[in-house]
Order: sequence, then structure tokens, then C-alpha cells
Amino acid sequence: MATDLEPLDRSRRFYDDGFSIGRFEITSDDFWGWLTILPVVALYTLVALIPIGFAILASLHSVPLLNPQWEFVGFDNYIDVFQLDRFWGSMWRGFVFMIGSTVIQLTVGIWMALVLNKISRGSRILSTLVFTSYLIPTIIVTMMFLFMLDPYDGVLHAAGSSLGLWDDYLLGNTSLSMITVVIISSWKFSAFVTLFTLAQLQSIPDRFYEAAKVCGATTWEMFRDITLPRIYGAILVVIFLRAVFMFNKYDIIWQLTQGGPGSATTTMPILAYRETFDLGAYGMGNAIAIVMFLFLLAFGLVYLKYANPSEEVET
Repeated sequence: MATDLEPLDRSRRFYDDGFSIGRFEITSDDFWGWLTILPVVALYTLVALIPIGFAILASLHSVPLLNPQWEFVGFDNYIDVFQLDRFWGSMWRGFVFMIGSTVIQLTVGIWMALVLNKISRGSRILSTLVFTSYLIPTIIVTMMFLFMLDPYDGVLHAAGSSLGLWDDYLLGNTSLSMITVVIISSWKFSAFVTLFTLAQLQSIPDRFYEAAKVCGATTWEMFRDITLPRIYGAILVVIFLRAVFMFNKYDIIWQLTQGGPGSATTTMPILAYRETFDLGAYGMGNAIAIVMFLFLLAFGLVYLKYANPSEEVET
């Protein structure tokens, strides 16, 4: 009988006390907690850690794409990256695209959120129309703007030309192509900022505004003292997410201009693609990608430390 109860006693002791192997101890709560997150850890390892590790390994080798014989070169690829004139140019254009897109998206997105939050009738229909731009696939957006900016049949090109704003094909103009790409990307992704900000706005109790009106506060004073402090944390999070996403953006730029005309819209992701597939330097392309990753990692750590958006959201 004691033998039959022994497995039950062991199971009960495990549920109560956990188990230990030498000095390593784990409670039953720890065990089930780790078991619960194990699928997430496995998936993250598969889709993130392994590709990053492979990219780091490839960046330390010379790998001609048409003759993929891996030759270890150490940090030579990284040295060559920083000696490339087109690398620094692409980094600068990446900054321009990131800052321009983030500023426009933040301005337009917050403005739309404030408007939608004030509308009482038809707000759901208007919100659906606003968020439609974010739901449309990027390829559809780019095809739509390519058609509207066509120098022969495009309605936007014809309207701009008649007003004297431009004469040439916008996406083929070295001076205006980056501005055009920034505006098009902002048209699509501003709704992301609206969604974030609107959710925060709707969590502000109406009694705050009612009390402010009783005290004679103006619209600007209510925005400054009630609205802005309560959406400030969300704005900090949005700035971080938009900056990282825009610096990494590849698809919308490539579909609109393929980095042209010349290199006017070539950002770092497009440079990495060109080095890899146009010039056949697989190791160099991965080195550029790793440098971009390290730059974004450093930016993220500094931003999260000094801006501290989590603390602002909690308060």
C-alpha cells in the first residue's frame, strides 16, 4: 500500500515544494511559469534569435552571392562599411525619412484623434474611414499613388502642374522624391498614431473637463493641463515605435522609387538589399544590416532611459 502511495506523495511534494538539483532549486510555480512561456521562447528563438545569429555569422565572412563560398574575414566587412560613401549618404537619408515621417504622422495622427474624440454623431463611420488607410496593403497604396502621380494620366500630377507646384514627375525628381515618399508613407501610417492616441483620450474622465469649464478654463488651457499630460506617455511610445519602424522601412520606398532617382531615396535597408543582391556581396549586406540593428539598439536604450515612456504611461 505504501508503494502505491509513493508516486502520489512525490507528486504532492512537487506541487507543494518543487524540486532541487544540487544547489539549483525551482518551485512548482516557477516550473509551470517557465513551461507556459516555453512556446513563446521557442518561437522567438526560431524567428528572431537564429536569423540574427546567422546574419552576424555571415557578416564576418566574404560570401559572393553567385559563388557562395564562405571565407572568414573577421571585421573587414564592418571596416569597409564605414568607409563607403554611399553608407553615410544612406544613413543621412534614413534620418531624413525617419524624422520627416515621424513628425508628420505624429502631427496628423494626434490632430485626427482629437477631432474624432470630440465628434459624437457618426464617429464610428468617420473612425472607420480614417483607419482604412492603415488597413490597405502597402502595395495597393503605392500602386494608387504611382497612378495618381503619373506624368501623363495622373490626377495629382495634373493638379500640381496646373497650380505651378511642379512640372516634372515627382518620384523622378531628385529634389522632391524624398519629400513625396515621406508624405505618402505618412498618409498610410498616420492612422497608427490616431489609434494609439484616441484610445488614451477616451480613457480621460469627462468630469475633468466639466470641472475645468466651471472654473472658466479655455480650450487651450484644458488641452495643456488635462489632455496633454494624459496622452504624453502614449506620445512618447508612439515616437519610439514610429522612429524605429520608419528607419527600418523598406517596402514602401522600394515599391515607389526603388531607392531612386539615382540614390535620392536610398536608405540603409535599401542599401543593404543592393549590396546583397545587386552587387552580390552577401557578407557586406549582412554587415550593413547588423550596423543598422546596433544603431537602433543604441537609440532605443538611450531613448527608453531618458524619455522613460513606461513611467509616463503609468502616471
